[in-house]
Amino acid sequence: MRILTSNHYNKKLGISLIVIAALFTAVGQLLWKLSSGHININLILGCLLYGFGAIFMIIAFKFERVSLLHPFLSLGYVISIILGFLLLSEEISIPKLLGTLLIIIGVILVGGKNE
Repeated sequence: MRILTSNHYNKKLGISLIVIAALFTAVGQLLWKLSSGHININLILGCLLYGFGAIFMIIAFKFERVSLLHPFLSLGYVISIILGFLLLSEEISIPKLLGTLLIIIGVILVGGKNE
């Protein structure tokens, strides 16, 4: 049985919080797009979610190094591509798909490393 240290929990908590931040900021930006540049509920909710994303990011950096966590914010690009495809009928080209896979691989390589 492996004993997990508090550093292990801090890393997992930091990563979880930064992924939530990426999700909130990506959804916030989608809502900005849906607002069509007008002041409406989409714009207001988008600003709130983006702000919550920033708060989660600040809290996450309390638990782990910036150099480990910051690459996880690039998952916001992955989330945006998925949301654009599902909700805005945007196409996912082969280059975009390959780039998205590279982002995911990069995040795994950076965040999956045990130090």
